[in-house]
Amino acid sequence: MIFIQYYGTRCRTMKPPSGAAAALNLMRRSGRGFAFVRLARVGRPTHHHHTTHSPPTNHRFLCTKTTIGFRQQMDHTIPPKEFKWTPGNLINENFKLGDNGHVCMVLNRQIQVPAHVVKLLWKNAAVRCAVDGGSNHWRDFVVDQAMSKKSTGSGATTPLEPLDVITGDFDSITEETVDFFKTTPKVHTPDQDATDFTKAIAVLQPVMAQRKVRDVVVFHDTSGRLDHVMANLNTLYKTQKDNCNVFLLSGDSVTWLLRPGKHTIQVPTDLVTSQRWCSLMPVGSSAHNVTTTGLKWNLYHAQMEFGGMVSTSNTYSTEFVQVETDANLIWSMGAYEFEAKIRQAANT
Repeated sequence: MIFIQYYGTRCRTMKPPSGAAAALNLMRRSGRGFAFVRLARVGRPTHHHHTTHSPPTNHRFLCTKTTIGFRQQMDHTIPPKEFKWTPGNLINENFKLGDNGHVCMVLNRQIQVPAHVVKLLWKNAAVRCAVDGGSNHWRDFVVDQAMSKKSTGSGATTPLEPLDVITGDFDSITEETVDFFKTTPKVHTPDQDATDFTKAIAVLQPVMAQRKVRDVVVFHDTSGRLDHVMANLNTLYKTQKDNCNVFLLSGDSVTWLLRPGKHTIQVPTDLVTSQRWCSLMPVGSSAHNVTTTGLKWNLYHAQMEFGGMVSTSNTYSTEFVQVETDANLIWSMGAYEFEAKIRQAANT
């Protein structure tokens, strides 16, 4: 039998966490497995026969590693985690994320992203997935592209790469689509406690890990039902991992999650010169310490929350934007004027 008396590190005036959880974490780190645990009383000890104001050396305030780490990051005694983002790779340059490609995923909304962008991102993907009714919209896209080639007399061109998998509870996919993609593997995910989008990423996670792919590009749309839009944002929160970045790509914007840390976003020069919009939104919880550089209207140790301050309709002062935050933030930015680019390219 192993008895453990666990005392934490002194912390200012913070409320202590569960002692049991702290002790179990200690046992996991020590490799001793489960055992009977005797926990010291948490909080300021009662001194029955002491006149000194100093607590005994074996009784201290109990703080978790997480609490200590947060305090150290705010005091900058340890550096914040750093992230670098290059959204230009999604919308105008490589049309590829990561050395091993990315995942392309189609949700159950009409595809508003211009066709040439969709085709290039699809071509460079390592895994291609449609989520339930998203397969209907992908079938429409494939058929439209085939009809367009015939009407323009462009001749034989390389066909679109086939879908790798269709996932979902299959309450939206049509029989016509099932027949159209009859050779495509289908994974049924009936759980109603999560959206088909969230479940699709869970299904693909093992494949992504095996192929060392960490980025997911999602064709979606930000108009229509607000509950669908909020559910998609919720999936960004639920799927946040070091090995998984999810980008929501619509016809005129790119959206992803900024986790606690220091972020550097390389903004395409055209977006800076044309003063396209960008925004930072504290969805779900407050951010108590947000500092930015490179924006027209910067924040300095600002507190952000719904019902308080949010940053919308902002724009850029430089090509490199830095955001340092102690909480999750949704970053969304206007993409290129796709249709204008297409017309310009057609006239040259």
